[in-house]
Amino acid sequence: MLTLRLDGPVFRSMMSLSEFQMGGAALARVEGVHLMPDEVREAAPSGAEVRLDDVTFGYGDGPDVLHGLSLHPRPGERLVVVGPSGAGKSTIARLIAGIDRPRTGSVMLGGVPVADIPLEVLRRKVVLVTQEHYVFTATLRENLNLAAPEAGDEQLLNALDQVDARWACDLPDGLDTALGDEYREVTIAEAQQLALARVILADPDVVILDEATAGIDPGSAGNVEASLAAALGGRTVIAIAHQLQAAEAADRIAVVREGRIAEAGTHHELLAAEGVYASLWSVWKGVAA
Repeated sequence: MLTLRLDGPVFRSMMSLSEFQMGGAALARVEGVHLMPDEVREAAPSGAEVRLDDVTFGYGDGPDVLHGLSLHPRPGERLVVVGPSGAGKSTIARLIAGIDRPRTGSVMLGGVPVADIPLEVLRRKVVLVTQEHYVFTATLRENLNLAAPEAGDEQLLNALDQVDARWACDLPDGLDTALGDEYREVTIAEAQQLALARVILADPDVVILDEATAGIDPGSAGNVEASLAAALGGRTVIAIAHQLQAAEAADRIAVVREGRIAEAGTHHELLAAEGVYASLWSVWKGVAA
């Protein structure tokens, strides 16, 4: 009887402890943002050409993750970056997005260091889409208008259609449907489609996709990637891919290994070279089969 009487209070105490831990983690993030030093960013880019030259980078006081890496995406090119886990692919994305500064070497956009460009200018030129997406407690329209406040309903619906977000057509109030835990919950795949629709609406010069379709089911992911590629035609797209199906249709592929560019070329060129990419492709095809 005593055990039964204690079960409820103990369970509620453990749930409260979990909530306190989540709250503490959230507070630590807010404090971390506050502690970040203010940077003076005044560089003005001329154009949107991206260049990484002899870049060395490591996190904090840790060892180098990138070692003298050089990468020159061509304007308007769809470049897919592949490689084993931990090779430094996502680090390249962070550097191009201006989140981090290299220890040595340079990461340039339009002829100036990316990390010296004012954020309000940089975010109009470069957009990074990761696996983590945020849906705010607001209507679908308001969530999309974050990327383009002036966009009308036709533009919003067109962006949703291009990322294969069919679920938006079934919402009871359409674009005025409230999203969030208290209203209409959004799945991981739906949140990713919202993020990709925002990219189309923002219309940046450079788009970095860090495994942006990972949460979408494989049957739809190909359609989303094809539609997104068509919508972003003429822009520089740098896609970080763990699934090699995204690499096959790329204009060019860069293979990262141990923090360096091991090889680069088209899908067929790299297969013919029988190097790192050919080995990765063989393993991936075996697993997929």
